Amino acid sequence: MGKRVGILGGMGPKATADLLDKIIDLTPAKKDQDHIHIIVDNNPKIPDRTGYIMGEGENPIGALLETAVRLRNNGVDFIIIPCNTAHYFYDKLVEAVEIPFVNMIEEVGKYILDKFEKCKVGLLATMGTYEGKVYEKYFNPLGIDVVVPTDEVKDMILDLIYRVKAGEREFKIEELSYMLKGFKDEKVNVVILGCTELPLIFNPLKDDFSEFNFISSTDILAKKTVELAK
Repeated sequence: MGKRVGILGGMGPKATADLLDKIIDLTPAKKDQDHIHIIVDNNPKIPDRTGYIMGEGENPIGALLETAVRLRNNGVDFIIIPCNTAHYFYDKLVEAVEIPFVNMIEEVGKYILDKFEKCKVGLLATMGTYEGKVYEKYFNPLGIDVVVPTDEVKDMILDLIYRVKAGEREFKIEELSYMLKGFKDEKVNVVILGCTELPLIFNPLKDDFSEFNFISSTDILAKKTVELAK
């Protein structure tokens, strides 16, 4: 019998749906009963993670804990969080809620180490993920160097992410190329889509950026979830 998975979602809703869709597609199933039992708490009322980390908003830890406890009380075997920035609060969640969690950032690091060994990687993410050193915390011990863009590009990425949250789905190639230029100049060709909204933008356009190896945190979390649940 497989394990019951809890998704602590809503950050944002479309990214949560994207993860669920990927888990379903990756599950080796021939009928409904072969699929994984998943309980999704799609809670968009969790306060903005980046806002809090940047000193401009309400602390989301209370809402994160409430959502995790609801999932635990519904009998899930482990919890996954399809939000990179929310992993800033990961240790507090694990400490407070007595149930296993999957650390998406850690899994991305393991994947990179296995596929590319120790290397430099570019990071596209929210201001909160940059400011909170969410990736550096887990990557530095692995010998993976994180390269971040300029402040101008960071602002552009954040704007892009919130446009996805607002429902926008089509973006100009020129706009995305400009954001990646700094990585290209530094000869960094492994780029982490370190916000779960970003695969919704870049996955359909991978052929236009063939010089880069894009690492989707959503894809890696989905694969790990199927592995653990089955």
